[in-house]
Order: sequence, then structure tokens, then C-alpha cells
Amino acid sequence: MVLEGQAGVTSDGNYGQVDQENQGQEYQSIGRAGFDLRLSYALERMNLALTYGPSYERNLDEDEEEASGRSRRSGTSHRLAFGLVGELTERLTLSIQERLQKSPNLDLYQPVVSPDTIAVARRGDQLTHSLDVGLSHALSRRSALTLGLSHGRRTFEESDLVDSESLGARVGAAWELARERRIDAYAGLSHYDYETDNEADVRLLGVGYARELGRDGQIRVEGGGWSVESRERFGPGGVLVDPDAEKETETGWRGGLQLSHGRERVRWSAGLSHDVSPGAGLGRASEVDNLFLGLSTSLGRRWTFGVDGNASRQTDIGDRTFIDTDGDGIDDFGNGSFDTEFVAGSVRLGWNLAQTVRIDGGYSHIWQNAEGGGPFQDLSYDRFFLGVAVRLYSTGETPKEPSRVGEKTNEEPDAE
Repeated sequence: MVLEGQAGVTSDGNYGQVDQENQGQEYQSIGRAGFDLRLSYALERMNLALTYGPSYERNLDEDEEEASGRSRRSGTSHRLAFGLVGELTERLTLSIQERLQKSPNLDLYQPVVSPDTIAVARRGDQLTHSLDVGLSHALSRRSALTLGLSHGRRTFEESDLVDSESLGARVGAAWELARERRIDAYAGLSHYDYETDNEADVRLLGVGYARELGRDGQIRVEGGGWSVESRERFGPGGVLVDPDAEKETETGWRGGLQLSHGRERVRWSAGLSHDVSPGAGLGRASEVDNLFLGLSTSLGRRWTFGVDGNASRQTDIGDRTFIDTDGDGIDDFGNGSFDTEFVAGSVRLGWNLAQTVRIDGGYSHIWQNAEGGGPFQDLSYDRFFLGVAVRLYSTGETPKEPSRVGEKTNEEPDAE
């Protein structure tokens, strides 16, 4: 286990998340303080890992913000990840993965470790939660039956954005073709529910292939198709579109690729996906494309360097109904679908002053493009970060990442 206390100052080019068209960046100073807890535990038949980072951000220029009439951006953030793999019996294995993040602003202080749909709202306050529970029953030494349940939720403080909730189930089978090679096939059902009374039913089919790359690498490829039956009674902003709307069916393809390689000195990972999802704030099912990549390395005993980036795009499924809220005969939300594109990249540098003190610095650039009107806006700004981390307590080996619980590794233990 490792527990650190962290404090720092950020210079943010658009902390208020306002439209910057024809305007320069107005940098604001942001103070940030919090904790970072990382732990993992291995028993004979169970492994678990957890990371949790609560922090508080305060706009140090709030007096100027209030004078200009802009809203405050201060608030508390929470970032949680949990992973567990346990053998319930000799043939039955349980796996749990949970990710939760709540932030009053876009949180880029930690490297991105999975593909995720991101869209920056005018008010950044939002909460995302994703839980996946799986059971694997070994039918033989090389085959297994798999069952799973998933639950997700995304909520916003921004009144123009729509909260969503998803619940899904899947069933499949997996076969070990040879040592370190595995193939699986699955089918799933999901239901998307929105606070505007819109809903969508989703059917999924897919196959996947995974294998190890060398001593410390892994690759997984996935592909399949989806079918969505959706009904839209309300449009953006809670505008009533059609109280008697019938379900419409759309189909498409899905696929993904993930690679990772981890050694004592150098670690890198990358992934991309194309799929259907509840969408981020649009109030209807969307096609999403997500991409992430990251690299971290140790430069001697004192220096660490990292670079990472992520990108996402969400697009409405089907054509959106004409919406005229003010009676002027013009579609107030644009013709056709909404398209939201997001890209962020970060560079990080760490300097270990001592065994218990580390100085971290970083730079990020955030870009967003929103087409078709809607509740999002175009953004492009920079962020600089400088902070100090003090190790308050540590014991045992370096904790595992929750997403890698249960993976076999050939690394030597890094005792501290």
C-alpha cells in the first residue's frame, strides 16, 4: 500500500469552460490539494487492487470571476478504480471491475488508462460510474462458460445535458487455443434509460482474440455488431418532440484493439474502440469512437517521464427530428445529428527529491469541436501543472493497477 498527500497549482487557459471564439486564453490560477491511495492484496484464491484519489480545487481568482459575472468553478473531485479476481470454487471464478470519477472540471492529472467517451460541458461538474461483474465456469481445461452484468451512470450539473443510466447482461464462451492464446464469443442485451423519458434497447454480438506478446505484453482484438431500438420523446433541453414516438431500429458494427507492455523501466499501453453507448449528455444512443495511448519511463533513479493522450467522438444514431423551440421555422439544434469530437494530450515529468518527496510537473492541451449545435461548444486551451507529493505511508511491494488484477507477470517484485 502507498498513501501520498498531494498539493499543487494549475494555470488553466479555460477553467470556466467558456466559448473562446475570437477570444484569447485567459489563464486562471487554480489551487489543488488531496490524497492518493494505492493498494493491492493477494490471497491464495483472491487478488484485489484499489486506487482512490479525493482532491479539492479552488479558483484562486474567484474574486475576479465573481466581478465578471462568471460562475465559480471550485469543487471536490473523486477518482476511484477497483479490481477483484477470486476463485469461488475450483471451477468458478469471479471478476469485478469498478471505475468512478466525479470532477468539477476536466480531470487530466492522472494518465488515461482506458478508452472513454469525453465531452466537456459549459459546467464541468459531472459524475461517471461503470461497474462490470463477471463469472467464468470452467467446462474443461481449455473451455469456459462466461456470464456478466454491467451497470453505468453519467450525471451532469449542466441543465442542458441529459443524465443517463445503462444496465446490461451478456453470456458467452471462451476457449484456450494454445498456451497464452485465447478466443471468446458472446452475446449481450442492454437497456439505456434517460431522465427525459427517452429509452433504447441494445443487442450485441462479438468475438475476441487475446494473446501474450513476449514476457510482459498483451494484445486483444474484438469485433462484432450491434442493433438498437430507440424511442425519442424529448430532444435536447427537455423539448417535447413527439409524445407518441415509436421505436426506430438502427444497426452497426463494433470493434476494438488493446495493447499493453510493462517492464520495470518502461511501460506503454494503447487502445481504440468503435461501439454504441448511451452517449454523453445527448439523451439518446450514440455511436462512439475512443482512442488512448500512454508511455511512462524511469530516467535513472530520480526522474520519471510520461506522455499520454486520448480522443473520443460521439455521433447521434439516425437523423434527429426537426426541433423549433422559438417558432421561427429554424431548427434550433442544427440539421441532422450532433457530432462532438474531443482530443487531449499531456506531457509529465517527475523528480524524486527523496524516498518520500516527489515534484511533478505537466502540460496538457485540450481541444473540442461540436457540430450541429446542441449543448456542447468548441474549445481549445492549455493547462500547466506543478505540484508536490509526499509519501505518508507505504508497505510491501509496489501496488498493482486495478485493471491488471489477475494478470500473470514475469516482473521481479519491486519491494519498498
